[in-house]
Amino acid sequence: MSDTTNGGIFINGKKQIVDMLQFMSESERKKLLSNIKARNASMARELSEKSLSFRDLFQLEDHIVRRILQHINPTIIGLALFLSSTKVQRKTLTLMQREDAEEAFKIMNQNLSHKKIECKKAQDKILATAIQLSRRNMIQL
Repeated sequence: MSDTTNGGIFINGKKQIVDMLQFMSESERKKLLSNIKARNASMARELSEKSLSFRDLFQLEDHIVRRILQHINPTIIGLALFLSSTKVQRKTLTLMQREDAEEAFKIMNQNLSHKKIECKKAQDKILATAIQLSRRNMIQL
């Protein structure tokens, strides 16, 4: 899957697969990644990491999400949750230690509409932490 030029059009196979994975259902994504893993495990891992979104983290089992949240500052979690649905906010806060949840709740209930870029960066930070934990075999994504 290398980058090639075809008739003046730049084609990036990995990027196209990542884009496809982001729009697939969870079961379709797992099936495709499983097939890729059978031929190239490192490629499957890279594609899986690149196609992962902040929203995907909350599809994971509670104990995995809890483990991720333990490695994140509550302020960062509060910023990230501002852009999330109420369902994700509730789930996240219930998985946290009470003091940390209260701090995150305080942050997320501020008027952060002018800080959407910072909120998105907070989501990216949580995602990066999850990938790091996965690479260290501390969690299974």
